[in-house]
Amino acid sequence: MKTGFYTNPIYMKHDTGSHPENANRLRVIQEKIKSDGLIEKLQIQLGRSASSKEIQMLHTEKMISEIEFACNSGAKTLYTPDCVISPQTYSAALHAVGSVLDAALEVAERRLDNAFCAVRPPGHHAEYNLAMGFCFFNNIALAAEFLTRKMGFKRVLIFDFDVHHGNGTQHFFEERSDVFFVSIHQDPRSCYPGTGFSNERGISAGLGYTLNIPVLPGLEDEEYLRIFHTQVKPKLNEFNPDFVLVSAGFDAHRDDPLASLKLTEKTFIELTKELKILADHNAGGRIISLLEGGYDLNALSTCVLEHIRVFQSEDI
Repeated sequence: MKTGFYTNPIYMKHDTGSHPENANRLRVIQEKIKSDGLIEKLQIQLGRSASSKEIQMLHTEKMISEIEFACNSGAKTLYTPDCVISPQTYSAALHAVGSVLDAALEVAERRLDNAFCAVRPPGHHAEYNLAMGFCFFNNIALAAEFLTRKMGFKRVLIFDFDVHHGNGTQHFFEERSDVFFVSIHQDPRSCYPGTGFSNERGISAGLGYTLNIPVLPGLEDEEYLRIFHTQVKPKLNEFNPDFVLVSAGFDAHRDDPLASLKLTEKTFIELTKELKILADHNAGGRIISLLEGGYDLNALSTCVLEHIRVFQSEDI
């Protein structure tokens, strides 16, 4: 199985100091897959920087300019204290998008079977004109836009299992039926960003193509997986995607400091297997996954290792 692993030293230069979303997240992931020996089985890809024109598929030119100016001016945050920046943040954010677009192209054209993008900054909270929640450009939304607009895919699934609702991703596609956004996340009454209620199902032509499953704090593996199999899996099969994108946040783990779900590696392994089977059966195997959240370093590195192992395995 040709599994791409996209990463680049530029992501380490997005310097956020002691902020939870920091360079150590990628460092421990890389150390984990090296010590396990998994890295020898992966296709290591450095990716590229996206152009401003590619970012403007979804984001405003004004927003792009504001991020670039803020980073060049020596500002410490952008828009909100959540979005810590440094002189290299803009370059890292451009490269994150470019790498994800490269991964989408390589998998779409079958030079890779699947891919995991170990990129930062993450993206799923970024709105069309606003950076928020540690996110600057919406990496996964731009991948979906590229696949539908440039590559001709008709039914792209975005499955988001980050503990926080992917508000930005939802808002880009909630009026469309060619992108199905599915999110399982902690109840927005108790978790950032306060969106993602079950009655948010899409708008106009997109009605029914947004599926939000908020779950209560303290939820454990068995009940989470029961919800997935009964409320989510049938909808995924019904949509019959021709490409699968995954917002892979591992902050629903019981050891994560920023939320209150109680999942273990078991759930992430099961979800990954189910999504890979879905891609194999419906999308010719086409699936790529993007790192979003996950802030306990040991839990994050272990979960990512198991996630990629499933992608790389021939036996699922």
